[in-house]
Amino acid sequence: MLFLCLLPLAAKPVKKTFSKKEAEPTKTERESEESLSQSEVPNSGQSNPKENAAEDAKTNKKEKPASPELLARIRDTLRFGNSLQVRDALNTLGRLSAEEQKGLLPELKQLLKSQDSQVLRKLAEYIGNAPFADLDEELPKLLQNKTHDPLFFAAVSAIAKKKPASALSVLQQEIREQDFSKAGNRIPDLLHLLALYKDSSLQPFLTEKLRSADTYSDYRGGILRYLGEITPWSQEMQDLVLKIFQDESEPLTVRGAAAQALGKARIDGAKPVLKEALNKIENLKNLDEKKRYTRFRMQVIAGLILLQDGEVQDILFNMARDDDEQVRARAIYQIGQLKLASARELLEYKAKYDPSVRVQKEAKKALAALDGTKPATEEESREP
Repeated sequence: MLFLCLLPLAAKPVKKTFSKKEAEPTKTERESEESLSQSEVPNSGQSNPKENAAEDAKTNKKEKPASPELLARIRDTLRFGNSLQVRDALNTLGRLSAEEQKGLLPELKQLLKSQDSQVLRKLAEYIGNAPFADLDEELPKLLQNKTHDPLFFAAVSAIAKKKPASALSVLQQEIREQDFSKAGNRIPDLLHLLALYKDSSLQPFLTEKLRSADTYSDYRGGILRYLGEITPWSQEMQDLVLKIFQDESEPLTVRGAAAQALGKARIDGAKPVLKEALNKIENLKNLDEKKRYTRFRMQVIAGLILLQDGEVQDILFNMARDDDEQVRARAIYQIGQLKLASARELLEYKAKYDPSVRVQKEAKKALAALDGTKPATEEESREP
């Protein structure tokens, strides 16, 4: 009976947060995921909500070892179940102890051979949260799927958490094979992973892509964010990024990424250039025009703060108190990225009392980053 209650409980869809560009599930996928909370393994009865609630209460206490019958049923489901049942079982594994989960390694390894992209996506999500590393080196294989975006993004998220050594060469190959002239949704995530590995081997290749006139603007911004993590810079690199920032014909998203890269790379010579750009925005009389620069303005401020310019901090704090929810959310996000200890009281207030749930969530993430319980660079902390 325990298993009948347990599987539906764990079948809540895993929140996808690594990429804002992840494809929305199809109607079939949504119906399939929703049915997880109501479905069971073969030949079982309907789940009892009261029993589920009682089981949830139990999980807040010390977990009891699973019965041999339960483990056998999970093992059989992983081996013989249909797509829905297997995904349901994978959701359930987090309820088991690390030792019990590790005992299912043969079945989990066999699942890696599945042709079902939905099963592979759920498996990637599971590996990213698994309490052992035995499957981590298999993640790059899932990253190479060319047809199912949700699987790709699940693999990206898992690799960002586990950072298996085998992923680096795959990342390098995948990035080199991408078409940088066409809009898509994979290159920024691949660049994000490359930055997490602090790998500089593709710096020359990506610098050329940054210079190229036909490189899509979103990718140029991603390259600049990557370069901000790969330091120190040559004088040639400093001059290139400064030129991009000062070029008013460049998209604001690209110029903003350049501002933050200059700050992260600690290019002191950029401080007066950033300060001049910020002063021009602050002196705008037209509020609508000033609002158009909101994100760019915060990126410039972030660059200056990284360059130890404490004078601009108050501007960012004032933006966190703006009447516009979007402005507040972005300001709080930026504070979290910068891990400003001086913002703790502001963040604590926003986390509890801001009228926007969205801003409250950003404040809680920023506090977690400040406390070191969740780094601000994790995929869950994407810019709003």
